[in-house]
Amino acid sequence: MTIRDKYKGKIAHDEIRETVVIIIGALIKKLHQATGSELPAVLEAKKLILDGLQKADKPSDVKMYLLALKNANLPEGIPLLLKYSESGEGPVSSIAISALQKYHISFITAEVKRVMNRIYHQSYKIHEKTVRTLAAEIILNSQPTHMEVKNLLLSIGELPLEMNKYMLSVFQDILQFEMPASKLIRQVLKDMTVHNYDRFSKPGSSSAYSGYVTRGPDSSTTYSLDILYSGSGILRRSNIDTFVYSKNTELHAIQGLQVTVNAMETAADPQLQNRRASAVVIEAQGLESLIAATADEGEEELESFAGMSAILFDVQLRPVTFFQGYSDLMSKMFSATGDPISVVKGFVLLTDHSEIIQLQSGLQANVEFQGGLAIDISGGMDFSLWFRESKTSVNNRGALVVLGNVTIDSEFANVGMETRFETESSFNFITTVKFSTYPFLVCMQMDKGAFPFRRYVTKYEKLPCGKSYVSRKGKNTQTMAGAELPLHQENSNMCREVFGEQEDSTGSWF
Repeated sequence: MTIRDKYKGKIAHDEIRETVVIIIGALIKKLHQATGSELPAVLEAKKLILDGLQKADKPSDVKMYLLALKNANLPEGIPLLLKYSESGEGPVSSIAISALQKYHISFITAEVKRVMNRIYHQSYKIHEKTVRTLAAEIILNSQPTHMEVKNLLLSIGELPLEMNKYMLSVFQDILQFEMPASKLIRQVLKDMTVHNYDRFSKPGSSSAYSGYVTRGPDSSTTYSLDILYSGSGILRRSNIDTFVYSKNTELHAIQGLQVTVNAMETAADPQLQNRRASAVVIEAQGLESLIAATADEGEEELESFAGMSAILFDVQLRPVTFFQGYSDLMSKMFSATGDPISVVKGFVLLTDHSEIIQLQSGLQANVEFQGGLAIDISGGMDFSLWFRESKTSVNNRGALVVLGNVTIDSEFANVGMETRFETESSFNFITTVKFSTYPFLVCMQMDKGAFPFRRYVTKYEKLPCGKSYVSRKGKNTQTMAGAELPLHQENSNMCREVFGEQEDSTGSWF
């Protein structure tokens, strides 16, 4: 295992060391899935991650090993994840809980849910809102009991302002989309001590919303967008997920964006289920002092930080740091261009299949398929004190090509058919925050580009004399128009104010 050997050697840069450890975690999972057994190299790699996490004393090392454990998905690592979920600082707890979200529901035991309930209800310690909402998500997605749902609903009305609105939206979205917990939630809401106007009428801008990107008889694509603001009206976190459903299978196509802002916004195998193809995370914290805003409970002492990370085909990559510390923030704020920063760019071989099929006629058919995906995920952050505006953007672009070739060889002729399928798409998410007025104006925009589908079919024959000719050639091209996807009504009203203000001051939208 050369990557493990590389880790044991001398590594000049911490960035390379972090990448090596995180990728080792991903390889552990892939090797275990491929072989179904514990190879000596896998056992040694698992020991490296688990021992490293137990001995880590620096926050950067703890995060590194947690990300590796998140990729490895080791059942024996759950006790460590529970430890850091409950006792770690905000960013550490968030990584640990997000790692627990990747485990199959069979591993979310009663003990795991007890810890998540303690975190959400803050039984032993004050936790950040982002950590508490992640814990609530695990509870609701893991066959919650009647009492767990009731306690979560009873907390609404007693939470911080925006978290209160967010949790209410989460329950409303579960009911609207008929998710597994919806039936139990309806039963609990029959209790008037839980379901009453005073509890559910609190104001706020946070929301959780799900909708369809495409919808057809055989397949559909859905997206969900969760937006959590801080008490001062600044974006705290936004998370977008895209799922592709085809008959009885489900593919987690994109978790296109998860923005976690601590104190200030800046910020194909169809048989696989719940597989995350790609994600971009922009994180920022400790910036509320720039606009004289008050931080929420448990978030007063956060260090200034902004960064980005990506998930590609369910593999967590090494996060990228924009700035660390206040002095670094100020130096980069005035030199930032706002241009997107590429997080992932490359070509992925999706399939390379070759097979010989024996036909009833006695002839043999040679079948070959190759498929590749070109992907480019980038994100940008622009912060202007002069215009009192911040903007974050995440762009997901990809192109897919699949080639297939079937040939039948005989003594008198060779016959073949070649088919090629091509498509490309883009998925963009933009957040604009105007903090020249209070409460702040926040506009979220999510749009999909045009989807061209091109299919080419060529049938050919080759005679024993060497002469060949094409018997049929066809091309089919379709294009689905791009569109801006609808979000919740509160966001639409906010966008009208943001763009109306810009139109009034400049004479144009941008």
